[in-house]
Amino acid sequence: MSAPQATRPWYCRHGVVDEYKESLLGGDDQFPMLKKLKILRGIVVNVGLFAGWFYTLRVGGDPTLISVLAFSVIGAYNGLELGDYLALLQAYKEVQEATPGKEGEE
Repeated sequence: MSAPQATRPWYCRHGVVDEYKESLLGGDDQFPMLKKLKILRGIVVNVGLFAGWFYTLRVGGDPTLISVLAFSVIGAYNGLELGDYLALLQAYKEVQEATPGKEGEE
């Protein structure tokens, strides 16, 4: 009989979670660095998107069209980032559940 698999939430892509699990099981403590890089990348891209949006409005772009496009791009990007980040957290959770006893050791 096989060991019961942890059920993953519907919003976590299985391939991405499995890749993150392999990376986390590699022996290095990569999770804090991955988390920081993802947050930093998200901040930089969002600031750039908002700056471009405001600049385009400032120089006379059509506010309705520009705002709809900007919200669409920003929403799509942040949705993809959130999905990727949640997959990373799910992989971390699965790795922690697979290695009991390491969490409480000091």
